[in-house]
Amino acid sequence: MLSSRYFLFTLTLSVLLELKATDTDEEINKNDISKIEWTDMDHALNGEIVKPIFVFIHKSWCQACINLKSSLDQSLKFKELSELFHMINYQDDEEPKDKIYTPDGNYIPRIFFLNSSGGLHYDIYNENGNSKYKYFYSNANQVVRSMEKAIETFYTNEENNDEITDYENLEDDYESGLDEDLSLSDDDESAFLHEDL
Repeated sequence: MLSSRYFLFTLTLSVLLELKATDTDEEINKNDISKIEWTDMDHALNGEIVKPIFVFIHKSWCQACINLKSSLDQSLKFKELSELFHMINYQDDEEPKDKIYTPDGNYIPRIFFLNSSGGLHYDIYNENGNSKYKYFYSNANQVVRSMEKAIETFYTNEENNDEITDYENLEDDYESGLDEDLSLSDDDESAFLHEDL
């Protein structure tokens, strides 16, 4: 009798520990791009600091997403530019259901740039990528180029055409180091479509 209770106790404990480890692994997976201050949309729209918004939509099981996160984690330029944005990270079930986030399909990963009021700018996309999947990025260099375009767009005061000077100084702080191979051919199938999910 004692051994069956011990067995049940051990089995229950191991199941609970496995569930806890899964939760922890998911949280680590979501935040595995170090030194990025992630926030949520409510804070981005209603917080005291006014910045444009960077939205990263991905899945924990998607290999293209994992590869992109790894590339972003290794990019000093990405990390520095991220300070000029409210950074929002939607993983798995957190993905917004709003159709504005699927303008050319429901593939992953996708990155969007919004103004400080939450207006999505469809004109900021991966210009070196596949024209069928404009918001798909496969490496940090592609993301950095779009971030730079977003900074030029959002940090220019339309009334007097002054650009933020801190951004200009970022160029001096980090080497560009952009790879020349930024393009994605039309037959590249690494963007994962998940229409039925």
